[in-house]
Amino acid sequence: MKAPTRALVVEDIETWVYILDRAARRAGASEVLVCENLQMVKDVLRSARFDIAILDVGLDPDDDLNSDGIRALEAIREIDGGGTRCVLVTGWQGGDRMDLQADAQQRFGVDWAYMKENYEAHAVIAKLSELLEQAPVRRLSQTTPMANLSASVEPFRFEGQLLGALSPNGGVQTLYSLVSRLLSSAIPVIAMHPAVPMEQGPDGVWVGAYWSRALAAAVAVDLAPAVGWPGDESNVPPDLVRLLPVGVVPDLIESVRERNVQGRLWELPGLDRDKFPG
Repeated sequence: MKAPTRALVVEDIETWVYILDRAARRAGASEVLVCENLQMVKDVLRSARFDIAILDVGLDPDDDLNSDGIRALEAIREIDGGGTRCVLVTGWQGGDRMDLQADAQQRFGVDWAYMKENYEAHAVIAKLSELLEQAPVRRLSQTTPMANLSASVEPFRFEGQLLGALSPNGGVQTLYSLVSRLLSSAIPVIAMHPAVPMEQGPDGVWVGAYWSRALAAAVAVDLAPAVGWPGDESNVPPDLVRLLPVGVVPDLIESVRERNVQGRLWELPGLDRDKFPG
């Protein structure tokens, strides 16, 4: 499983939407989402994470002083820290652009900036390609798959529960390796129940439901002793079925074994973002 390389274009002028969308795709983005205003940015950030964001400063053609693009940058930093590489488009006509850019850099961090009137496609595409190449490593440096899996539970307590139930050969290192292999392409994830992100069902399988912002989809994680897995590994465990609303049919997208522990990642079509907190 590999998460899409995703770009966010924050722009309200149709011509520039086309130009920036095309530049992002030529730079290597496999998905490009476009937002025309601040509220749209906040909405998409609930569901997805982005490798790069290209932000126009002014998002209201009738207001020369509008600088909602800076507020969009702030929202990205609040949710994803420095994991998203941010490019500021300084075509703003509301005042001193250099002061605005310097203030944005100081408060939120900007990875690159350029002026619309000096736009050169090859230079922009080259820079976006560079930022996209660096994005995965930078994003993974912000957090860990195990920290995402444990949600709001204190990590040592969460690890202790899994160690006691799964008895992995190699101890906690086995757990960390398994979870990293299973979830690296899915994080960041949001647990459906942050205080109890995973539970052990009657059949002994640990299961939990999450929203993956990397995949922009609901997913489920199950962990179990490898020897205890019945039949075909693609069979949905009854403990997972009991966790889900009626009509949600899991689709296996990743299966990983680490020593004597098995982990699986399932997509949950039909389970929408509003079922998860935040």
